[in-house]
Amino acid sequence: MFKKQKGEHCLNCETKIGDANFCPECGQANDTRRLTFLSLIGESLSNFFAIDGRIFRTISGVLIRPGKVALEFKGGKRMRYMNPVRFYFLSSVLLISSIQFSRDKQIVKSTIDKDDLEIIEKVSPEERAESLTNTAIEFKALDDPDVFDRYLSLSPESSESEVFEALNLEKSFWNEFAYAQAHKTSQFAHNQEDNFQAFNRKLVSQLFWILFLFIPLLGEILNIIYFRSDIYYPEHLFFTLYQQGLFFISSFILNIFTDNEVVFTTLILAFGVHLLLAMKNFYQQKWAKTILKFLLVNFFGIAAFAAFFILALILVFILL
Repeated sequence: MFKKQKGEHCLNCETKIGDANFCPECGQANDTRRLTFLSLIGESLSNFFAIDGRIFRTISGVLIRPGKVALEFKGGKRMRYMNPVRFYFLSSVLLISSIQFSRDKQIVKSTIDKDDLEIIEKVSPEERAESLTNTAIEFKALDDPDVFDRYLSLSPESSESEVFEALNLEKSFWNEFAYAQAHKTSQFAHNQEDNFQAFNRKLVSQLFWILFLFIPLLGEILNIIYFRSDIYYPEHLFFTLYQQGLFFISSFILNIFTDNEVVFTTLILAFGVHLLLAMKNFYQQKWAKTILKFLLVNFFGIAAFAAFFILALILVFILL
């Protein structure tokens, strides 16, 4: 019923192919039959399950044989497993999707002291006016860079023009930029729930790029630590992408079924052991060197990610 009808020429590029099953030029199957709905569904499902099989083969390989998939990919065995970049993209999309659907979970939570806000709100109009006047006088005397934050903490309802007029400031680019950030900070303080939800939505929308742009930095850390090994920088990236992809998929599964902190801590510890074994298998050095470099990678990696993530938070806040 589904037997192929071969033609002399490829229907896609018109190359003469005779009795071959596939065109040597473009790879299209040598089949001249009219496409039916059933054949379209069958072809789509076969392609899906072929890709799906490679996904599961890659996940199981990375999980069960730490570092071996990256080593085999580096050695040229690239048809058996999913490309490390595609594997990373898939895993990061799954993780971010699970975070987006978990609306009750926030990456960044409010640390603003509500007691301080209540004290400010109880200040009398006379005391507030006196504090605003003193703030303006101190700014003129000291050129206080935090003047916008101080002024808006006392008078969050003031408009931009009112603040600039009270402080006798000109509307330069940097002054307006400083006011805009201070105004957002003030809004966060007085309307915490809505603004932190907005901030988290913005952060999650940019999370893919934050995580992806960190990968080259992590690869460079490995490149520096293993500077004497015969491994090129892109090959460090293969290893990094597979490892991070596995961690994201594990976090995705965890995020769907539970938010237990003990389980998450166990996952972190298990991933640390897995990373140590992966480094041993991929870089093929003795255990003493591997353990030392494992500690160095974690120390510099965590420090670099903390700095990178803080910078990302600042940029997200500025663009909010």
